[in-house]
Amino acid sequence: MRPLSPLVLVLVLLLPLPASAQNQDIQDAIDAKLGAIRFVRSLEDPAGGFRRTPADKAPGLRATSGGVRSLGFLGQPVPNKEKHAAFVLKCYDPATGGFAEPGAKPDVPLTAIGVIAAAELGVPKEKYAKALDYLKANAKTFEEMRVGCAAVEAWGPKDSPIDVTAWLAAADDHRAAAAKNPDDGLAREVASAAAMPLRVGVPRRQLAGAAKLDDILQAGQRPDGGWGKAGAKESDFDTTYRVMRALYLMKERPKDRAKLRAYVARHRNPDGGYSAAPGEGSSLSGVYYAAIITKWLDELEK
Repeated sequence: MRPLSPLVLVLVLLLPLPASAQNQDIQDAIDAKLGAIRFVRSLEDPAGGFRRTPADKAPGLRATSGGVRSLGFLGQPVPNKEKHAAFVLKCYDPATGGFAEPGAKPDVPLTAIGVIAAAELGVPKEKYAKALDYLKANAKTFEEMRVGCAAVEAWGPKDSPIDVTAWLAAADDHRAAAAKNPDDGLAREVASAAAMPLRVGVPRRQLAGAAKLDDILQAGQRPDGGWGKAGAKESDFDTTYRVMRALYLMKERPKDRAKLRAYVARHRNPDGGYSAAPGEGSSLSGVYYAAIITKWLDELEK
């Protein structure tokens, strides 16, 4: 190792505070990550699956997907994968190909979530082989097509039996309609549409209005650091997540990253978990949003 030059030594001696502050930031990030991991693990059901909140008595499919994926974003191996995989498969209906919460009927969002959870847990595709057929037959609205693209991404676009051409056309229509009446929720709608083709492998340069996408998303960041729905005074985690996914897929850093990190931190609770909205109780959805947004920020800043 080369010795430090005299100039570097002088700078180190004269500037101890930034280094100390940086060390504290690192320690705070480590503490936040460890707290979130402990919170997620506390919601693990011994028989398989995760509960959404400490108050819930039984595990759910949505919560289990959030639990296993949050642990991955936090750099933690998923424990008891076999039990969690078995729980996810209990939520699958081989007759229809749909996924549902225990005791409920299948629907498109839960089927997409089931596909994502099964893929995350390494469940062989033949065990939920009809799930994409269910999505293909039942995804009718823009939001259903949007989550359908997430399932195609998890399944593997090249192996998917779904021709997403109609879905991507719906995404273009959604973005164009939003652009005709721009408001303070434009970034959410544009990000929701832009992420769909990017998730299934369409290059950014081929997106409709590609040249203006980054400007629209960046302009939507609010003074509190996040992004929000049209007409809402405050940002929300779901909108912030949607915009950040699009920016991440586009490999674009949000302009005010410090404010965004502060926005995420305001959702953190003393129990180590995160709330879906500041001031609320911790939940797996809150941890999921915080973990994935932070992961994207970390990767974009490298």
